[in-house]
Amino acid sequence: MIDKVTRNILKNRIIIIILIGCVLRLAFVGKIPANNNYFRDEAFSAYEAYSMLNYGMDSHGYHNPVYMETWGSGMSAVQCYFQMIFIKILGFNSVAVRLPQAILGCATLLFFYLLLKELANEQVAFWSTLVLTVSPWHINMSRWGLDCNYYVGFVTIALYLIITSRNVWWKTIIAAVITAIAIYSYASPWVIMPVLVYGTLIYLFVKKEISLKSIILFTIILGVLVSPLLLFVLVNLDVIGEIKTGFISIPRLSYFRSGDVKPSLKNVGTLIKYFWTQYDYVSFDATRIFGTYYIFSNLFLVIGLIVSVVKRNAKAIVMWIWFACGIFMGLSIETNFQRLNILFLPLIFFIGTGITFVIDWVKKYKKATVAVITALYGVSVILFAGYYFTDYNEMMDRVWPAGAEAAIQFAMQYDGTIHVSGMRHPIVLCYSKYPVDKYVETVEYEDDHAKFLQPIRWEGYDFTDYTVNDAVSGDVYICLIDSTEDVEWMQTKDMSFAQFGMYYVAVAN
Repeated sequence: MIDKVTRNILKNRIIIIILIGCVLRLAFVGKIPANNNYFRDEAFSAYEAYSMLNYGMDSHGYHNPVYMETWGSGMSAVQCYFQMIFIKILGFNSVAVRLPQAILGCATLLFFYLLLKELANEQVAFWSTLVLTVSPWHINMSRWGLDCNYYVGFVTIALYLIITSRNVWWKTIIAAVITAIAIYSYASPWVIMPVLVYGTLIYLFVKKEISLKSIILFTIILGVLVSPLLLFVLVNLDVIGEIKTGFISIPRLSYFRSGDVKPSLKNVGTLIKYFWTQYDYVSFDATRIFGTYYIFSNLFLVIGLIVSVVKRNAKAIVMWIWFACGIFMGLSIETNFQRLNILFLPLIFFIGTGITFVIDWVKKYKKATVAVITALYGVSVILFAGYYFTDYNEMMDRVWPAGAEAAIQFAMQYDGTIHVSGMRHPIVLCYSKYPVDKYVETVEYEDDHAKFLQPIRWEGYDFTDYTVNDAVSGDVYICLIDSTEDVEWMQTKDMSFAQFGMYYVAVAN
């Protein structure tokens, strides 16, 4: 009986692993992280999706933009369009906002496994997928809405489809479509995507796994689909004027981040430090305690890199191209895990390669080694989940501002102007569901060409420093509870306070 159960587990082990991964990414997805509260970028994306769905325009008045202006320096639009679908079905809530990314995170597990079966073997594919399944980085990034994180899933699916298209025309077209979505999902990898995609295609062509005719078909379809992004670049380099129509918009951003690519020797040291310590000092990217794929995985990573160099598996060249593209990005831009999410999957492939080598190396104790490694990752993910769903979740109250929604809803009960301090404007827009047409018409910014636009006011809301003025009877004032200057000003005006999480709301008499 025990032997039969064991055989069934081994036979279906990848299904079991992926199901566990789906639970870790979908359970309480609206509530955790941060008890249904939105991160500022998450709130902006959610508001843009809600606005385009209900008003047909974004917060800058564009219809169906190929790239969102949002803060002024932009945000990829893919997340917004997927969120629109879920908001339409589920309503405007945290589940609808986060579910697309969570589902994509689950799909990534499957396609990563399938991709590595093509590029390596079932053992490497299984162990790499197991590491990805329990990775704190991937669990975390799958559970909330940050635009750049969509890239990880779509580039994985795209590469799998490219490799398995095998001159079937409809598969080639689908591969080109998903590749285009990957390109639209995150701007930073634009410079390396031609290398990653066409490096893979050239490898397949040399190995006679794809024909020149298929590459041409792929290129034509991809070129047509991404041509609006080429126009977007030309618009923002002031080569042509912006394009605004009722069908599609190609916006001129307030600030174009073309200067963000700055190769630096400092980036080299930062890149090595962050990925070796598995911590980038950004609390919502990783936890210092557990790292991104657990600190002990570094041993398997080193072994996997050495083995991959020595054995020279021909098909693994695709993962080396992927890895090299990530390294180039890391040298070219200021490093953190969000910006360099391209690097994680190649690294996890090398970890899986290292684990497989160790298991094969100790042939005499193979079963014991498998049991120990499985237990090591199993216990680690249990400990991480226990921390993530409890203590870590509570720690994120400041990053995902606790009480912001309740504070805005309370303030909206009054007819006076709402004066806001210590709360970013997309949080206010999102929780108030402010009519975007009125916002576009009435908003005033401190600097119309800033990298991060900061509103001074829009109808019904004021973001200027209210402590330099007298209180206006009937107006509402919001501040952080630890903002001493704001709180003291409210006290001198003899206002009554209501506390909502990390915010005070006061009404002038």
